[in-house]
Amino acid sequence: MNAATSLMVTFLREAWVALAGAFIAFALLAGIAQILRVSSGSVLGANLWVWESISALASIIVLGLFAFLGIPQIVHALQSSLPGAGGCGPISELGTLASGLIGGLAALRMLKAAFTSMFSASIGGSSTFAKALIECGEAIFGMVLASAAIPLAAFFLGTC
Repeated sequence: MNAATSLMVTFLREAWVALAGAFIAFALLAGIAQILRVSSGSVLGANLWVWESISALASIIVLGLFAFLGIPQIVHALQSSLPGAGGCGPISELGTLASGLIGGLAALRMLKAAFTSMFSASIGGSSTFAKALIECGEAIFGMVLASAAIPLAAFFLGTC
């Protein structure tokens, strides 16, 4: 069970690194696109374009900070609250496996939401920061429900 857990967590960690690399690339592209839009808007005298681009650039910066500073801290805090090796029998091993997988999947889901928003901003669309935060909230809610479900399942199955 421990080998399967370490293999799956390693796979999720590598997926996180790959998605984070793509996130950085698209964040740089989105930043360059918005800076060029600010420049062209100021040359043309279009104040609306300038302010839209400045707000989009601020959203890109906040989304990048949230992706690399907020998401890992949220996942670490919630993953430490999930049941670990407490209990006895196969439920404790299953709880350890589930906590690792739930944390990894939630981290990937939150980074995917931030990546989708950043990708949209890099191709000239809106950054949809609110949608990214809603999807992150859904992932956090799923982790909280899982942290309650594992001990309840152990209690009802009567393992300890």
